[in-house]
Amino acid sequence: MEIPFIVNARKDTGLFNSKVGIWLFLASEVTLFGGLFSGYLFLRLYADYPWPERALPVLPGLINTFVLIGSSVTVVFAWAALKMREWRKFQIYMAITLVCAALFMVLKGIEYSAKFGHQAVRIQGGGPVQDNTIVEGHLHYAKLNEEGLMEEVDKGSKNDEGVFKANRVLVKASEFTFVLTRPSHEAYVEEILKQAGDSKITLAENYQVIDKDELRAGEMNRDQLVNSEAALVAEKGSELSIDLLDELEDAFLEARSHDRKVRTEFLAASWDWIRNEKGEEEASTYVVEKEIWKERRAEDAEKIKVLTLRAPSEVTFKVDPPFTLVLEPSDLVKKVNVGDPSAKLRDDTLVTGNVLPSPMIMGVDALDFRTTAQRAEAEGLDPLPVIEGTWLLTHKGHHDGHDDHAEGEEVDDRNEFKKIWDCHMAWLDVEKARLAEKDREPTANDKFRVNWDQILAYQNLDYDVEKVKAASKDKSLKRTGLFDFNAMAGANHKTPDKEFPDLHFPHLEIPRANVGFESSFTPKWNTYYAIYFTITGLHGLHVIGGALVLGYYLFFGRKMYESNPEWLANRVEVGGLFWHFVDLVWIFLFPILYLM
Repeated sequence: MEIPFIVNARKDTGLFNSKVGIWLFLASEVTLFGGLFSGYLFLRLYADYPWPERALPVLPGLINTFVLIGSSVTVVFAWAALKMREWRKFQIYMAITLVCAALFMVLKGIEYSAKFGHQAVRIQGGGPVQDNTIVEGHLHYAKLNEEGLMEEVDKGSKNDEGVFKANRVLVKASEFTFVLTRPSHEAYVEEILKQAGDSKITLAENYQVIDKDELRAGEMNRDQLVNSEAALVAEKGSELSIDLLDELEDAFLEARSHDRKVRTEFLAASWDWIRNEKGEEEASTYVVEKEIWKERRAEDAEKIKVLTLRAPSEVTFKVDPPFTLVLEPSDLVKKVNVGDPSAKLRDDTLVTGNVLPSPMIMGVDALDFRTTAQRAEAEGLDPLPVIEGTWLLTHKGHHDGHDDHAEGEEVDDRNEFKKIWDCHMAWLDVEKARLAEKDREPTANDKFRVNWDQILAYQNLDYDVEKVKAASKDKSLKRTGLFDFNAMAGANHKTPDKEFPDLHFPHLEIPRANVGFESSFTPKWNTYYAIYFTITGLHGLHVIGGALVLGYYLFFGRKMYESNPEWLANRVEVGGLFWHFVDLVWIFLFPILYLM
């Protein structure tokens, strides 16, 4: 049976089947993205932390907006060309549409790459309120020196062997204790063996499990059973390997299965006993209320001890000589500090030794005190003195200038971040006066956040407060503009400023004890980035899906065109409707995520 209205439209509605179908599909898409947009607005309005504002570089988003609008125009031209039976024009316009889609995804890939490579750290420290200073930037690289301690290396060495990102935790490992109840240790064991080098990792004691046959025979006491040759699974001194751990796990699991079976049999026998004593109806109440049941279970427990294998659930390996194990912070169950005697991995492996100094080393391109200010205000405190007392502004770090000073010369002992903050306060005073003339006030973003272009501008003025004030008043303070292609994906740590190549982003080493939370700009960092990646990622999948469909019509539509040009025109019209929807979603996304 032929299905009507596949190519030709109904006379009463003017619609053909696929157009009805695409409108129904787009209605479901509206509910999907409508829910995501509503969720974003709800999270933003009721956020309990300062919501990121203008956190994304505007230029790539703006370009992508015009790219998608242009592609929506060319897809209409492609459809019109089919209507006029001009195949060559259709090919040209559709090819332009696909190039626009590719350009959109390339720009989005650059933006995503920048986010995954950009680091943020929430610093913790003392003071009247919890220090919640956030610093942003790019991690530097490090390697182990001859003493097994972290040593920063040049950026160009990042691909060399043994070089790692300078946010790792170092542990001088002398023992490893593996938990055999975990299904697999393969990933960690491979990494441990890789880093061990010439160090030997060997079994500390014999691993022995009582032989079931010898236990049933009852000819030996428990000490004899444990020390029997049949009980030996792995001998002391055996070198760590995945195969050895698998063998130990199999032996433990087999023993645990035997022990579980014994306990189940005793429990079943006890239930049968209580039913025989008190009957089915009273049994459940009786076992809870009467001491006789507890006595019965205690007797069973003593008998079970004799009949079970009770294999050790942990196995320890000694390290000779101890070596420095380099771990990602995410590998650890909880935060560790310098001097801690052990660290536990995500698979419950215990690394015994000594946690070494493991500072985070990074180039800083933004300072954010908004959370600190918010918490201070909640406590009824003036936020500025609280910010002045944070670890970032008070620690003694690297500073500019020479160590040799003339006698009587005043020495500036402020660290570089205190200098930046003092310059920012000078800029803010001028900004307040400027906004007051317009009956406006600076936002929390203006007051308590210093962006990367401001850092470079203050540095260009030698961190001189008076110069910053003067430059702010005459509007000569050099900051990046919207169309600065050097900042296409945010702060450029390779060449911060082409006009002033000597400028640099401040160097910061954060002791592990002061690292409250650290992450790249991924969904892990906060809910803003969680929903940003969710919505833009889903939108990107729609762009790819739409481009594949339109590409199919371009590269494989010739046969359909030759058999019935109107059929292909209808398909392109349907694909174009979907493409317009994709464009419309982005037009909503751009101002909400990039401009607000």
